[in-house]
Amino acid sequence: MRKLFIVFVFLVSVLTTTHGQQTILFSQYMNNLVINNPAAVGHNDMINVGGSFRSQYAGFEGAPIVYNVGADIGFNISKTKHGAGINFYDNTVGLFRFQDVNLDYAYRIPIKDGFLSAGISINFTTVSYDTDRLHTVDSEYHSSDDPSIAQSNGNDFKMDLGVGVMYKNKTWFAGISLLNVLAPKYKLSSTSETNLFDKSRNLIFIGGYNISFTNPLYKLKVSAAINTDFVSWSGIANANIEYKERYWGGLGYRIDGAVVFMAGIRVLNGLNIAYSFDLPTSSLIRSAGSHEVSLSYSFNIELSKKNKYKSIRYL
Repeated sequence: MRKLFIVFVFLVSVLTTTHGQQTILFSQYMNNLVINNPAAVGHNDMINVGGSFRSQYAGFEGAPIVYNVGADIGFNISKTKHGAGINFYDNTVGLFRFQDVNLDYAYRIPIKDGFLSAGISINFTTVSYDTDRLHTVDSEYHSSDDPSIAQSNGNDFKMDLGVGVMYKNKTWFAGISLLNVLAPKYKLSSTSETNLFDKSRNLIFIGGYNISFTNPLYKLKVSAAINTDFVSWSGIANANIEYKERYWGGLGYRIDGAVVFMAGIRVLNGLNIAYSFDLPTSSLIRSAGSHEVSLSYSFNIELSKKNKYKSIRYL
């Protein structure tokens, strides 16, 4: 156990610098692993539906706002295990809006007390550009009719792929994924030859571990996620205390300069509600911070018996 604490402290301490990333790491990434790795679909052999909302650097004009809604299911074909899911994203930041539909599939192989999964995601993305939100000024350094700046609204649609592998059991999980494999280029204006947006590949590592105590009512859950586009990188590490498998709360640290406060509750059977607040530690503390809300519902339906519903833990 001592080694586990050392590893967690190391993850928090070494991640000291970061730059902007195209793929946003949710502060509550451990509650919905599918967002960052298609191998996680169907990981609990249940039907999972849910959504997330994130307002980043609230109070700043053009700050990122992200919505996510999705569902996935684990199922068997003969003696083999599979997972499938669909996710919808809407991400607005500055002049740009990204709307995604992801179709996910995973093949799951039982290994000891867990599963090793390999997954693939087919992604359809529309990127749009809103000139109504563009502010330009004329000066000796800049002209409002700069040919590199689109003068009319535009959008482009492309297909992309994501792949990932993950191992998960009741005690720990670890996964690696590569998103935006095709790295498509989006041309948003017919009046400019400049590609206004290039979608970069993102490599994401995610892992977590559950630490049990003498008192079985409590459990410590530590996790970390690292994201790189091979030019810059970002990451977050979290530690949460869970009580009676129903209430949880904890702290996290984002290496782009924010302390994360989070809490959640499981109400009814299978319904999870969670909230997190990112308090910036950099000059962005002048914003109202970042707010994130997530809802999820996990259940089983057995047609041969009375319907059964049971809650699910992210680990």
